[in-house]
Amino acid sequence: MKELGVAEQRFIESMGLYFERQGGTRIGGRIHALMMLTDEPLSLQQLARRLKVSAASVSTNIRASMAIGLVEPVSVPGDRQHYYVVNGNGWESRLRTAEDSVKAFVRVCQEALSVPQLANKHHLREAADFCDFYLAEMAGIAERWRASRAARPTPRTPKASKGRTA
Repeated sequence: MKELGVAEQRFIESMGLYFERQGGTRIGGRIHALMMLTDEPLSLQQLARRLKVSAASVSTNIRASMAIGLVEPVSVPGDRQHYYVVNGNGWESRLRTAEDSVKAFVRVCQEALSVPQLANKHHLREAADFCDFYLAEMAGIAERWRASRAARPTPRTPKASKGRTA
């Protein structure tokens, strides 16, 4: 594995800080960034070595990333280690998670609004209305994303070198 360049290191650190600001862990963001920059599956040990962190920390954060759908495990033939890649459908998974969270929030607001003493609370009504608007706007985004993705040409694969067959 080649050393990370300055731009790659900067991106990895920026993503770590982003994840931290969003309530995640800095190392989780750094792991995800490294995986976004790498085309091949990475083992826990490879991730730990490249990021100069403990394998235990990588393991904990990989499990968290798998739980939210950003990372998925893969196997490498002939190797017993666990390997991981970015989940190609991870962004849709995150969108569904965000939608589920907003739906839960609006249910709490609507339950409160059904109580006569709270029915005319302006801020409560505003929150519920915003969530309804947000969910209506979000409807169809995943479908439009899949259609957009399907319309793009497939990524080019490197040509086999002369004398070799594919």
